[in-house]
Amino acid sequence: MPFLKDKDGPIWTYEVDDFFKLRQCIEEEIPYIEDYVFRGQSNSEWSLTSTLNRLIRRARNTGAKQGPIDPFVDRHLDRFKLEIRGRRGDNPSVLKDDELWALGQHFGLATPLLDWSQSPYISIFFSLDTLETEGSHRILWCLNRKKVEQRNKMLSEEQKLKLIFPDTDDNKRLLGQSGLFSKGPVMLSVDQWVRDEFYNSNEGILLKILFPSHPDFRKQALKKLHLMNINYSTLFPDLMGASRYCNIVAEDYEV
Repeated sequence: MPFLKDKDGPIWTYEVDDFFKLRQCIEEEIPYIEDYVFRGQSNSEWSLTSTLNRLIRRARNTGAKQGPIDPFVDRHLDRFKLEIRGRRGDNPSVLKDDELWALGQHFGLATPLLDWSQSPYISIFFSLDTLETEGSHRILWCLNRKKVEQRNKMLSEEQKLKLIFPDTDDNKRLLGQSGLFSKGPVMLSVDQWVRDEFYNSNEGILLKILFPSHPDFRKQALKKLHLMNINYSTLFPDLMGASRYCNIVAEDYEV
């Protein structure tokens, strides 16, 4: 395991220094890649925590009254249901709660969901979204979906880390991004859930692949990913995708 840097219980860390080695690490260290889902982040120091968790933590840190979490989450979703009435076009389909969370995630609602992809390379692309980053490394998270689903069978509904594949036409980007969501207990990050549920495991359930945040690496990686037909134009089939694609191309110009 030439790229293995650390084993911290069920969370294993790998590190590479160029895009070729990043591909090599993925292909050699994840033999059953169909068993995994992936998430890219621009800073390796960030945990796998949802926007709703961050909203609650921020509100509490700024003096909001603390109360039971579950009623707050229910009210938050009910408020979203009310606010979207009449804003989904004619004859909208009836959505289940998880589908409503997914819709809200797409449009900026703070939700208990985290975005993942079935493609490691699409996830790497999203980790490169920002030109500047505060950390020294970006990261590809690799979660063993098969092991999580096996563990879920032994847990109550409230304890599970659910992997959700929304079946709705309201979020067309998910198809192009091979996307899905995770939904775990509120106020518990995915990495902490893995630590808690697999504390006695000697397997790597959640893998961290670190790679440089340096602009030269980002430029090299974006060019390689473009050759794989992974860019904003293909992942976001809308005006936002067109705009971001033009911005990425413009970075190579001399100005």
